[in-house]
Amino acid sequence: MTTRAPSIAELRLLTHRPEPMIAWWAALLGASAQTVNSRATAISSAAATVVIERSEIALDFHPEASGVTVIGVAPGSPTAVAATVRRLAELGSHPHRATREVSQTCLWYRDPNGADVTVQVPGGPAGTAAAGLFPDELDPHAVLADLQAGADA
Repeated sequence: MTTRAPSIAELRLLTHRPEPMIAWWAALLGASAQTVNSRATAISSAAATVVIERSEIALDFHPEASGVTVIGVAPGSPTAVAATVRRLAELGSHPHRATREVSQTCLWYRDPNGADVTVQVPGGPAGTAAAGLFPDELDPHAVLADLQAGADA
């Protein structure tokens, strides 16, 4: 039996597509997966542990049914965020939106089950705000470009 690293929080996700979920969450957290038992795999980082539980009858994520609307992850520094974005891009996962919050920018992704997951950029890049009705919506491509420029500096 392997020992998992201690973490601040544990999130358990039920899925009928364990392999893509394990790969996606491992890329997000920058950690490797460990088998817990025949139905569960844990991915642990210093901040969180995500346990992926396999179920043949699990359905896709529906916020109305589960009561969870968004899962937020804060990798820490802009450099750590850039590494997270790179790992997710290697799996073909890209943010579908970006929003400006009070002290951060959030890059919005969807995990393989369809759950919204935000990667929070502290003091985030300004990006390009949309005009008019949704001024806090940003162009995710502009945010990624700002993030990459900061990582290259």
